[in-house]
Amino acid sequence: MSWEWSHTNEAYQNAREQLNQVSDNDLRIIFGEWWAHAHREDRDTVGKPGLSLYQEGRNLAQNLQPWTLAEFIWKRMSKFRTCDNGGHRAWACPYGCDPHKVPFDPVRLNG
Repeated sequence: MSWEWSHTNEAYQNAREQLNQVSDNDLRIIFGEWWAHAHREDRDTVGKPGLSLYQEGRNLAQNLQPWTLAEFIWKRMSKFRTCDNGGHRAWACPYGCDPHKVPFDPVRLNG
């Protein structure tokens, strides 16, 4: 079950900062998921398997900087506005994969 975002501006800033802490590899995976999700109903991709669209996104992501990937993902997240039941973690991907969620809590610094 999921909820729609309904948080403070500070919580959104925290989630965005948490997204910026995600590994480059995970950003590429999430980008691929959003790419496939965004293009699954395009006229030019009808009938194209979702996995092919995902791989297309992953290949494109290899040539993009992490901050560019995070910005793309944040825009998609902000439009989708989905979080866990209870509102604790924002979905960074369209499917709510547990490893692809970021908390609305402040970033904790190591050390």
